[in-house]
Amino acid sequence: MVSTIGLAMINTTGIAHSEAPAQLEAGPPGTVVGASSLPAGSSVQAGGSAVTTQVVVAAGGTDDLHGDGSVDGEAAEAQRRLGDLLQARDEIVGREALAVVAQRNAAIAAEAERAEAARWVRPIEARITQGFGGSNHHIGVDFGATHGTPIHAAHRGTVIYAGWETGYGNFVQIMHENNVVTSYGHLSRIDVRLGQEVATGQQIGLEGNTGKSTGPHLHFEVRLNGQYGTKVDPLTWLAGHGVHY
Repeated sequence: MVSTIGLAMINTTGIAHSEAPAQLEAGPPGTVVGASSLPAGSSVQAGGSAVTTQVVVAAGGTDDLHGDGSVDGEAAEAQRRLGDLLQARDEIVGREALAVVAQRNAAIAAEAERAEAARWVRPIEARITQGFGGSNHHIGVDFGATHGTPIHAAHRGTVIYAGWETGYGNFVQIMHENNVVTSYGHLSRIDVRLGQEVATGQQIGLEGNTGKSTGPHLHFEVRLNGQYGTKVDPLTWLAGHGVHY
């Protein structure tokens, strides 16, 4: 039989001897020297005697190496950290977007408030039947219209009077910013109550002919410095706030 050591010859007595040029040194008892490189059934020389060694060679290749998962674990951890970073980024972007929206809404609200604070409207859609002053020292402006025509708050404010007043009949007064008061007389119906907050243009009653009146009309006044303050020309006041008849 041919081996990787050399050509082994078996004699008729069963004693093996090797004619290979190279000899293997014997190892300790029970030690197989170079077994991994010997084909099955090879003989080796050890101390002058031939020893037959059975070597089992497996067909095909495999191993018993198993990873501890550290590579996959590191990848998963990196993925988790990336996810955390992306989430944190999204939260920051979301907060910044909300802040921008809040600032924009605040600016819009501030502008709307500014516009509302400056807005005045006609108290009634009607023709002027008597102006301010004149020979009879008229203290307001009269607007004549069909009985029951809606009357509106010329500007936002708080109702400081709502009831009957001698000469004025059904009478409403509204306090506005800067201690300015508007007055509405001869109403056929009052639609607001004392202490109520009203918006610019809100209906406060209906035109009528109550009190000292010669026919259906609204008597409208503007007073500065409070409920009993100085009476000024309502048409001039309204024109100064962008309202014209």
